[in-house]
Amino acid sequence: MFNFLGSLASLIGLVFSILAFVFAKRASTAARQARDAAFRQSLSESMNGAARMAGEIAMYLRTERSEMALLRISDLMNQTGYLSGRWEDRLPKKSKDSLFRALGQLRSMHEVLSATTELVAEDKARLARSCQEVGEIFNGEQGVATRAAEAGDE
Repeated sequence: MFNFLGSLASLIGLVFSILAFVFAKRASTAARQARDAAFRQSLSESMNGAARMAGEIAMYLRTERSEMALLRISDLMNQTGYLSGRWEDRLPKKSKDSLFRALGQLRSMHEVLSATTELVAEDKARLARSCQEVGEIFNGEQGVATRAAEAGDE
């Protein structure tokens, strides 16, 4: 009789262990999905902030506030480097290339603004084009990140 009860207790213990394993596996999967969703949302917000900075640069250039534009260009260069480094493993190659292109445009803008105090019309036009392209890059990358976040939420 005791042998039967011992076997039954072992069998019940095994069933509970299997159930605990299944629930732990589900919880682990849910935690990983939540972490990934938070990462995607964070990337989207970071790209949004970078796009806003690009808009500020354009506004400073239009109002001929070169020192403020130069400061924001430096900030956006740092932000771009941070984004590239932080999200390197998660960004597709196309996004990495876009950020690299934006960084090149920002460096060029920084050089132009640092080199002279008086901008000629040609420099202003080139800066405006570069600023527009940088803004488009960050807005596009924000769209990609937002789409990924929304797709991950489904």
